[in-house]
Amino acid sequence: MLRGLELKSVYKSDTDNILVEFYVPALSMALRYDRAVGFFSAAALSYAAQALSTFVKNGGQIRLVLGAFCDQEDLDAVLNGYRLKEISKQLGQELLSQIAGASDELFQNRIETLAWLVAHGRLEVKLALRAKGMYHDKIGIITDAEGDAVVFAGSANESLHALLPAFNYESIDVFPSWKPELNGYYKPHAESFERLWTNTSRGTAVLDIPTAVKEHLVAVARSLNYVPDPEFELALAARMFPTGSDGSQGPSMRPTEPLTINGQPYSMRPHQLEALENWRAKGDFRGILDLATGAGKTVTAIHAVVKLSEKVKGLVCVIAVPYQNLADQWCDNLSAYNVFPIRCYVSKEQWVDALRSAVHETNIGARAFTAIVVVNRTLKTSEFQDCLAHVKSNRLFWIGDECHHHGSMSFSTALPQNAEFRLGLSATPDHYLDQSRNQRLQAYYGDQVFHYSLSQAIADKVLTPYKYHPHIIELTVDETSEFFALSAEIGKLFARGNGGGDELSTPLKALLMRRSRLIASCANKMPALASVIEKQGPTGHTLFYCGDGSVENDDDADNVFEQRQIEAVSELLDRSGWDISRFTSREPRKERATILENFRVGVIDAMVAIRCLDEGIDVPACATAFILASSRDPRQFVQRRGRILRRAPGKDRATIHDFIVVVPEAIEEHEEYAKRLIIDELKRVAEFARLSENRFEAYDVLRDTLRRYDLEHLL
Repeated sequence: MLRGLELKSVYKSDTDNILVEFYVPALSMALRYDRAVGFFSAAALSYAAQALSTFVKNGGQIRLVLGAFCDQEDLDAVLNGYRLKEISKQLGQELLSQIAGASDELFQNRIETLAWLVAHGRLEVKLALRAKGMYHDKIGIITDAEGDAVVFAGSANESLHALLPAFNYESIDVFPSWKPELNGYYKPHAESFERLWTNTSRGTAVLDIPTAVKEHLVAVARSLNYVPDPEFELALAARMFPTGSDGSQGPSMRPTEPLTINGQPYSMRPHQLEALENWRAKGDFRGILDLATGAGKTVTAIHAVVKLSEKVKGLVCVIAVPYQNLADQWCDNLSAYNVFPIRCYVSKEQWVDALRSAVHETNIGARAFTAIVVVNRTLKTSEFQDCLAHVKSNRLFWIGDECHHHGSMSFSTALPQNAEFRLGLSATPDHYLDQSRNQRLQAYYGDQVFHYSLSQAIADKVLTPYKYHPHIIELTVDETSEFFALSAEIGKLFARGNGGGDELSTPLKALLMRRSRLIASCANKMPALASVIEKQGPTGHTLFYCGDGSVENDDDADNVFEQRQIEAVSELLDRSGWDISRFTSREPRKERATILENFRVGVIDAMVAIRCLDEGIDVPACATAFILASSRDPRQFVQRRGRILRRAPGKDRATIHDFIVVVPEAIEEHEEYAKRLIIDELKRVAEFARLSENRFEAYDVLRDTLRRYDLEHLL
């Protein structure tokens, strides 16, 4: 929180980077931000929006007041309630012309941040009018979740030169509310803003933002293909003016541990500290941490970054992740530690120059620390590989999140061999079939130096306890015939040796995929799901995991057609009164971020997903999950279960509904194939039931099926 920041009483542009050293850290702690600046030139608007990108993720509210010119007649008309529409329209046109007239990238970025906040209902803007002059105060009030606040006031005026330290000499004074001796400075500023906002300030009239301006900002926000972030703003600001005459960074750019995380006092758990000690002592700063999903592997790794940056001058930390959503999540988490990484994903034009400059500055000793977040696809590009090759070995710290991906042959030449420090993170580092893959992973990262199981995490109250409800689903007669036929073909190919070696043959992979989709999307799952949700009704914070295959929809007996399972589930939930959103690779990245936020705050009841939530993405609010489809790979269901068990305020336990596919009891032919199917399904069931609070209830549901195939010993 704000009390934990080392705030100076005065910041001056000749010795301080006010943006980096004050605005960014202070606003990253803010729950509410009140800001008033002089008349609305383009530069004044840009100044008011400094570092608001750090505020985007906090969920707080902003009130912004801009001063505007008017004459006595206009002021009197507003004060008396006349000509409001006319005057508002006139002021709106003036403000829109200011917005349209600015061309530099930094201003445009800040306008887009303002637009995003307005469109999401997080920012209110008002205009202050005075006759024979203008409203010219320049104050801000930053308030955190604890109720502590900081008032700042300064000389920065409306000119462009006031915004750039290379030109005007500017300063701000800072007054924390928790220092009683400063109350005489803090209180008058806070009270004057409230008078202004409530339109009770003598001689000043205050209007809401003109409708045309608000509509313009909402349109700008809708056109964005990214969520505003502080790293991008800082990069633009650094491009416009250096942080120092020699290009060096200030001390505030070093990683620091926060006082709180998600409103709770920050502290490392014993298992996290033990994991890092093993990484240091057993692996000599190399190794894989096998931490249960939800056990805090991200925090563990960032703690290592902070501590290593204190020992290694010029440390370059590279974090490789499989997906963009996970990359964004890492960047959000890193910002709490005062780390704003170079984002090496999306368009290379947005990161190549910044990365090359950072590596060069590090090599000449002008940069104390650099963080980079890269997605695996970008990692393999020649541009990224070239930059990475120029980092000195004793400065390169490589972190592979969901590192099991890196055991693939496609990464054999992409992982940096010049990295002295290597840390692999995964809840499922071992591939259940491919030993060659496991050997490649170990050859690069080193041994698994620490293991923390899901049972330990539940016992330590790191994860929530859960109840497990399996539902037995029989294949239809036609599905059973197709299942037996596919299994016979698969058996023939295995017998011919088509399943040997590191890679399965293309025909074999195709058959396995067809059989997997058949099981995942069997028709009887839909009636079973309908029965369960009818009993419980719409339930908040629920996930539905679907397969990517199709199901038959025969609501109209004369018009049977195939429909993707995710569409069928979505329609069923919609008819049952649920508010839902789909979460798949088809939804744009920006839309997925909005869906996750709506799910977190309860705007929607449920998300219907295919595979996008299998790895890494945090959805701690999720309390109930329906698993309608699951692969044979234990990695998938282990990841999913851990995601559902993350702790969240008000969440005492989780509930998992699992749909288990079997062959109809009346069909006795091909008993060996039927037995293999239930054995494959039971691998997941046994794992889920073993640690559940209602283990014996789960056994009762499955007893008859287990006895039929003499498999009671498996559960």
